[in-house]
Amino acid sequence: MSCSGKPKGDYRYRSRGRNVARIIGGLMKTDVQIVVMAKFPEPGRVKTRLSVPPSPLNPVHACDLHRLFLLEIGTRLVGQGKPVAIAHDPPGDDVADRFTQMFSEVGKRLSHLFPQVPGDLGARLAGVAGAARGEAESILFFGADSPDLPAAHASRAITLCGGHDVTLGPTFDGGYWCLGVSARVDMQILLDEIDWSSGREFDQTLSRARSLGYNVGLADRWDDVDRPDDLRRLLERLRRSTEADDQALLMKLQKILPEEVLR
Repeated sequence: MSCSGKPKGDYRYRSRGRNVARIIGGLMKTDVQIVVMAKFPEPGRVKTRLSVPPSPLNPVHACDLHRLFLLEIGTRLVGQGKPVAIAHDPPGDDVADRFTQMFSEVGKRLSHLFPQVPGDLGARLAGVAGAARGEAESILFFGADSPDLPAAHASRAITLCGGHDVTLGPTFDGGYWCLGVSARVDMQILLDEIDWSSGREFDQTLSRARSLGYNVGLADRWDDVDRPDDLRRLLERLRRSTEADDQALLMKLQKILPEEVLR
């Protein structure tokens, strides 16, 4: 399935305040619940900064990249042995069905599907945290912007969640590729008035967490892909890598990117 299609699904539901979470499989509480914050891949709604002229990419390229990145990070996180959920935007049963089908096509099973609530990223993260609180001792959030995240980086972030109230994985542009929170963290206060997409998100969140008395663990720094220059760095890393999953990702990118980007 590419950037269209509406497959069907049959899942159980649980109501949690404003959110309704789809529960897939067992309901046993875990130590760490991984949640990937994700927009459904539709041209013009995702990775829009990659297709701003004079970029050779168009909105369909950007959509295909977002879908590939989402499946790649989801697959790598499933390999960590922890339950992996999707927090989907837009909300709605049809979108949950489409995410489930998208991952089933690559043989991966999601543990939960959480609809995102309206608001900025802080409000959406807090809303999902409220819905997922009963499922785990800690929640570890990821985006879909770091498709080549090394397994060791993800594993260390999971380990840090076990001994810290807040876990942050910084990116080179001033944001963060992961955010872990324990049950005692008030997400609304932690993320209130963070300047999203400013390059100051990491410093502001770290300062706020420490001011609130939270014990903070710092994961290893990694890159994310928001703009054409980021995509070029990703391609360079993948070409240098000897890891099998990185080489497989490079081959997938070569199938969807125009020749001028691959030069």
